[in-house]
Amino acid sequence: MKKILLFACVLVVATATFAQSRMANVPIERFIKKAINTSATVPVVTPSNSAAAPTPIWTDDFSNAGNWVIDHDPNACSLDWQIGVNSCQGSYQIDDILSTTASNGYALVDSDFYGGATGGTEVEDSWLTMANPVDLNGYPYVVVEFETQYRSYNNERCYIVVGIADTVTGIVEWPELDPTTNTSTMTNVFDPFPGYGSGDETTNPQLISVNISSALVGLTSTELAGIYIRFHWTGTWGYAWFVDDVAIAEVPDNGVAIQNEVYGGWWVNYLTAGGLGQNYTYYPMAQATANPYSFEAVIRNTGLATQEVTMYADVSGPSASSHVSNTISLAMTEQDTFVASPTFTPTTNGVYTIDMWGEADSAGLGVVSTLTDLTTMTTEVTDYVYGKDMNSYESSWRLSRTTGNNPSGIPGGFEVGADYDIYANADLYSVDVFLADYSMPGTNVYVSLYEIDADPQLDPIPLAASDNYTLQAGDPGTWINIPFLSGQSLIQGTEYCISIGGYVHPTDSAGVGVSGNGNASLDRLFDKDDHYQNGAPSWYTIGDIPMLRMNFDASTLNAIEDIKASMFNVYPNPTNGVFTIELENNAKYDVSVHNVLGQTVYSSSINSLSTTIDLSGFDKGIYTIELKDNNTTYTEKVIVE
Repeated sequence: MKKILLFACVLVVATATFAQSRMANVPIERFIKKAINTSATVPVVTPSNSAAAPTPIWTDDFSNAGNWVIDHDPNACSLDWQIGVNSCQGSYQIDDILSTTASNGYALVDSDFYGGATGGTEVEDSWLTMANPVDLNGYPYVVVEFETQYRSYNNERCYIVVGIADTVTGIVEWPELDPTTNTSTMTNVFDPFPGYGSGDETTNPQLISVNISSALVGLTSTELAGIYIRFHWTGTWGYAWFVDDVAIAEVPDNGVAIQNEVYGGWWVNYLTAGGLGQNYTYYPMAQATANPYSFEAVIRNTGLATQEVTMYADVSGPSASSHVSNTISLAMTEQDTFVASPTFTPTTNGVYTIDMWGEADSAGLGVVSTLTDLTTMTTEVTDYVYGKDMNSYESSWRLSRTTGNNPSGIPGGFEVGADYDIYANADLYSVDVFLADYSMPGTNVYVSLYEIDADPQLDPIPLAASDNYTLQAGDPGTWINIPFLSGQSLIQGTEYCISIGGYVHPTDSAGVGVSGNGNASLDRLFDKDDHYQNGAPSWYTIGDIPMLRMNFDASTLNAIEDIKASMFNVYPNPTNGVFTIELENNAKYDVSVHNVLGQTVYSSSINSLSTTIDLSGFDKGIYTIELKDNNTTYTEKVIVE
């Protein structure tokens, strides 16, 4: 079972503002799936290589394994790096690297496979070191560049370490490193993935440039002639780290890099827009009009010279527009957040393509010297559908757990939810769900609606839930629509969560697909049955984006509700705990009320037109009323506030 720390956020200030306080270290099983749904538009992020590469001093493409030394700490683990054309073998595989020279070999440390075999409890400590030194005399400013494919977990670190051979013995004294090492005072240890949280991952491949100049300051010419580079992995049961096409190069005079590009205003405009600035890949026109697209990114000066940097964003599709930021002066290694103006308000539905890049003018001399890579993203403006997933089935979360499909032997039922900001009043009628392909026909699931409490210490507030939906033969591996019992009014300036839930069952199983990585506290999981034994049913945040979309189309409401409404009515709803069941006909029914865990909290028989039930002594939440006669079972949800 993979242990996932339910947290993902790359911005420190965002972490401090939005991290879910009830987040905990819990063992949660997430099932990876590589099948891709290609029947619909897939919003993508595509980097290009428009920036000029520094002049190489030394390069290696892993075609000769003898150029590297592989080793590990024998007191910590027996995990080693591999060189060749190798794939991940564990239960939680990431894709092979698509590097420039992948066909002739690359380096891989497969922590997931090793952790799954060992139980995933020991601290792994493995490294990959240049077999021969490089002479860096005459090169005071140096970068290590490499292509990589990496996904972060919760208890591992990747390091780039500069080794300096002893001038007498030629032996390198390497620092002792583990996931908790404070490297802030180490001039020869570098983090190639700063700010990565659980679930964050690179593009495939991503070119990483690490400035190692600080490690060379004050060295003698003899010491500079004996420089080694090490890729050091340490942690407990992570995913995997691929490395290929390594180069040691001079830092150029001019260079800039762009990262963390968003069109949802995450970095700046979320502070003033009344929401959290998520990238909505499917954006209803009413929401897009109330909260226009905002283009923001972080740009870093990777060159030696001070540069005047500007960010640009171009939109194409049903309409086109251009956007530009203020110019910011960045000294060597400095970075800043850039916001392009104006924001973009679409006027026509359809798919829009967004190109974002940065442009540097060295010291403002009027000659453009450098462009960043180009990032391309897509978003679709819709009538009714509100979504933030990438529409590619990458993996999944279980909704129902039985002793038969759970290695721990402990059954459990779960809800998986996604948070949405409402910028304009809307009525929610249903939820679109992509079901994992292992979901079993006949399994019951349901969807719920919550309001996110303004106090992050508190759980989401239940507002509504659907009837049970029984999975049909053609449902697994596809999108389905599950309606609420009636339209739900969503108020602008409020954050809501939609979720899909399942139940403990001896044989049934269901899961919801996930696609892309989210931000802390914006997507979540509810352990209804206390499967993880934390003392009570608990909410946790997750780092994946569930494939759950709000649907504002009134036509998706279930027509059967008209029939049910003529049979019985429940009021008031929501209630303080006391409510009335009103029947159309004076007939005998067995009535039972179940809490969200499936436990029966009330049962009786009724044969009058009006019956009052008191649940005021029970916890707040959503309860299911079942009304049965000899032929039919009717259900209704009631919310106790």
